[in-house]
Amino acid sequence: MTAAGDIRIELTHRGGQAGAARIVSTRPQAAARVLLGKTPEQLLSTVPLLFSLCGNAQSYAALLACRAALDLPADAQADTARACLLQLETVREHAWRILLDWPGLLGRQPDKAAVATLLNLTTRFKPCLFGDGEAFKLDSHLQIDSNRLAGLLAELNELLDQMIFDGGMRAFHAIADETQLADWLAGNTALSAELLHGLYRLDWQAVGRNHIRCLPALDSPSLLAHLQTQDLSAFCRAPQWQGHCHESTPLGRQQSQPLIAALQNRYGNGLLARFAAVLREVAEITLQLERFGVTAFEPAAAYGGDGNGRARVQA
Repeated sequence: MTAAGDIRIELTHRGGQAGAARIVSTRPQAAARVLLGKTPEQLLSTVPLLFSLCGNAQSYAALLACRAALDLPADAQADTARACLLQLETVREHAWRILLDWPGLLGRQPDKAAVATLLNLTTRFKPCLFGDGEAFKLDSHLQIDSNRLAGLLAELNELLDQMIFDGGMRAFHAIADETQLADWLAGNTALSAELLHGLYRLDWQAVGRNHIRCLPALDSPSLLAHLQTQDLSAFCRAPQWQGHCHESTPLGRQQSQPLIAALQNRYGNGLLARFAAVLREVAEITLQLERFGVTAFEPAAAYGGDGNGRARVQA
């Protein structure tokens, strides 16, 4: 266990078949209490220290909630830059796990050098967008170094394309059905392709298939009404929506895309659809970042006033 807590998963099995599962979070619930009594500025300085996982997403949600509570206007250009940082964080976390964990599934050594390059590269984006590197403060100063930013985005694109897709990222992103996927996999030695090959070879495409639904799109009024009926401490420990558990994963974000929909239709939400969804999200975000300033990212949501603010971001 770490100071941040952990997730404990217990499987009950017999004859090699899992019959039941139990998941318990030991995450401490003290984080909110740490923030009580702080000024908005103090709160925004504290949040990234409390949450190391998805730190940019947590910081942006906190900023949006503070802004809503204080009835402050949005800054569209700065928020576009912040959304860029959120997307970078998401693709970094995906690529980090792909480069460290997926080689082991194929009997290879992880590419630690590529991971180190990735982590170093992604730390250089904030100063390109905000002169002092402070992106999530009430007085953040947007100062985009366009030439430097374009260079970093090109580096990121090249790194992910080569290390994960062996130069075939755009082709993978364009795949619309399983026949096209088979064509892309044929003779392909990319890390991503070899992992998907492995699922087919082992006939594991549907392994892990279950009936848990993906979290639907939530509108702010419905979410607010739901939270007002909840014990928020219990909700944080074991959140449900309309009486059911849902998953919030790349599969949910990508399930409307033709390839993922086709794979789910045949194999359900098993391993093939899940791995393909992660790969497609990496490709999609990387190609969107390439068009920064032209392609809009999914907007975050904030609402409130009179001293109360709530916000949600996708991460």
